[in-house]
Amino acid sequence: MFSESLEIKLSLQINEKKFEIPSGNIKFCELDLAPFGFEGKAKFGLFSDESKDQLFSSFITQDLIRVKLSILRHAPGKKKPDPLEIFAHVTQKAVRESVYREVKKEPAIERTYEICFQDIPAVLWKQHFPVKLYTDKKISDVLEDQIVEDISLGIDESVQGETREMIFLGLEKKIHGASFYDFFIWHVHSSNLVFFYDYSDASVKLTDKKDDPEATAVFRPVDIAHIQTFFCESFRYNTRILNAHSEKHQEMEITQEQSIDGIFQDIVMRTALKNELDNRKKLETAKLENPLEKVELTLDAFPSKSCTIGAMVKFEKEHWSRNNLLSDKNFRVFNIKLSAAAQEQDLSKHYNADHGAYDMEMIVGMELADNREVHLPSFKTPTYPISVEGKIVSESGEETDKTYQVYTNEETSQENYTVHVPLWDLKIKAPFLPGIYTGHFYFPAFKHARVVLDLYLYQAEIKSFLDWGEGSQLPMETQGNHLLFGKNKSSKTSMKYVYSEGKPVFTIKRTSDSETEMIRMEEESIILQTKEEE
Repeated sequence: MFSESLEIKLSLQINEKKFEIPSGNIKFCELDLAPFGFEGKAKFGLFSDESKDQLFSSFITQDLIRVKLSILRHAPGKKKPDPLEIFAHVTQKAVRESVYREVKKEPAIERTYEICFQDIPAVLWKQHFPVKLYTDKKISDVLEDQIVEDISLGIDESVQGETREMIFLGLEKKIHGASFYDFFIWHVHSSNLVFFYDYSDASVKLTDKKDDPEATAVFRPVDIAHIQTFFCESFRYNTRILNAHSEKHQEMEITQEQSIDGIFQDIVMRTALKNELDNRKKLETAKLENPLEKVELTLDAFPSKSCTIGAMVKFEKEHWSRNNLLSDKNFRVFNIKLSAAAQEQDLSKHYNADHGAYDMEMIVGMELADNREVHLPSFKTPTYPISVEGKIVSESGEETDKTYQVYTNEETSQENYTVHVPLWDLKIKAPFLPGIYTGHFYFPAFKHARVVLDLYLYQAEIKSFLDWGEGSQLPMETQGNHLLFGKNKSSKTSMKYVYSEGKPVFTIKRTSDSETEMIRMEEESIILQTKEEE
């Protein structure tokens, strides 16, 4: 712990009203900054005596509170560095009132306010559970569609993704519990991307590699209480990709130097497309790179120069021994933890002062500048599928015909149904497959058939059918079974097995316009009939 004179500026905005809290009124502040965002808390006090406490009436409402907090060392007469600055939304708050009854007339009221806050994307997206279907969009389009006030998202062209026939956000809270924030972090993790929160403009950036540090922070031995170096556990496995497709089965192994023979992490796929396997191999190869060591600095003074997330740190030779583990290495700041408690907790002391004396603790986490490891918060993995209803689409035949149509993807040669999803009024593809039946049966789904669709992130599957085709259902009293072929009432073949007076009757009847042929087998008779009906 060390003592420091700080200028802490706290600004609260509630609707159109802004409230400035001077440093002398701020009795405690805590921050935990990371590449993906931050969280923190603050405690401050206000009197309500001769000058009315303007904040109270707005603070106790449920209205959104926007926070701007800046911290820097108080150094009179010197050029001030850029402050450590954050923009946030309040997540929790409390207020405590104390009354000084010995004051005559109207007693003075001291109010102590406490707030917890977090970076804005985390606050809002953790409460965001969208369920929405997209067609012919990139994943970047889907992410940008979730942007609301106070959130700014920048996505590099290199990570915008390919245009997909469908993308489904299935984030129904009661079923799976993963928020859009979880989905976003999961997408970054599973795609081996880089996500960072830009503290300079409070925006979110998505890219394929870490930016080169711009600002440089310099630490001298006198600034540091102690240094601790952490060496991460190395990967001792190789990765195998197993393609379980019966016609294109294949095994691909990805190796790395620190592995132990015979130790694997296997990934099972099922695809006939070579480019899907190649893309997965490229992704898993990048993930298999071992993380490098990290360094934790416990400071003994607040940095005299700006020290922010992503800043470059150099341990210059004139200040540091060559035998030091940090010598001749460049580091990047990836975590800053600080707490500052005012030495004078009595609100009446230094009230409304522009700076104050604080007892501080500050830890700076660093990694080697060329470390490719991406730091992410914990997240829930989104789970699929979610089931919705759809109707089979066929462009052949008349509107009332029970026709089916196969759509072939020119690039992959895969065959699909087209299914209309009324909820979003969109048409998507679902594989043209036998489903649960063996290859003996060929009964494609026909036009307008209601189906249950299982929607996954990038694909859909027909799970089941919801209604009987017109003319297929039999009266319950027949206790019969019916197989109906054909596309409409005037062009069909019917196979019925029913019970009449407790006796089985089997009928095959072909209809083509007014011409019919029938075979019927019943008790003690077989009827063969052909005729033209009116």
